[in-house]
Amino acid sequence: MLNCRIVKVLTLFVVIIPSSALCDRSLMNSIKDRDAGIRKLLEEVDPTDDMDCLSMGELDIVFRTDNNGAPKVGVILTDPRGRRIGFDPLTRHAWQQFPEADGYVDCDNLQGSGACRGIVQVCGPVSGTYKLEMIGQETTTYSVSISARSKELVDGGEVHSSRSEAELNNVAIRARSRDIVLLNYSRDPREKVTAQLQHPRPAQWSDARFHGYGDMRATKSR
Repeated sequence: MLNCRIVKVLTLFVVIIPSSALCDRSLMNSIKDRDAGIRKLLEEVDPTDDMDCLSMGELDIVFRTDNNGAPKVGVILTDPRGRRIGFDPLTRHAWQQFPEADGYVDCDNLQGSGACRGIVQVCGPVSGTYKLEMIGQETTTYSVSISARSKELVDGGEVHSSRSEAELNNVAIRARSRDIVLLNYSRDPREKVTAQLQHPRPAQWSDARFHGYGDMRATKSR
């Protein structure tokens, strides 16, 4: 009976994963890459205070709409580990599950325009794909600017990090609707942040740009 059960288990395993797939090098490589990505994500430690922003990096998100006062959109940012920060104006629900992060509305230093901007700052963000949910309180257009700084690396007695930016400009959104923007961030100084609107409006309604610049900060280590 035991041998019969072993044969059945082996047969089921072959049915689930065909032998041809087991020999498919590209499939096996993709599985290895996925597992390596998961291990890398788990190995990156979280910040414990604001000082870790200097060594671990930072992710800043600024959003605004074409109106006076507070932006007419809400945002929810979800990190690769499923933690959220933000406010849903439709359900009146707020989250702050990040170890070190802050979100607020800034109405200062905008040249007297009367418009305010929303800001989300994440200290020591982990590498991976972030989901930024844009939620329309009313029909409007919004713009989002993302600024990212990598972790610091010591090279030749100097501390280096890199910065990169991404933007989504003049994106139309209807009242009570939701847009999803995927942000790819890495602590690696060689990588640049990217932003991609999942369901883009026609070209005349939106203007998406990306640009980056490296090694903006260098100081001598003690």
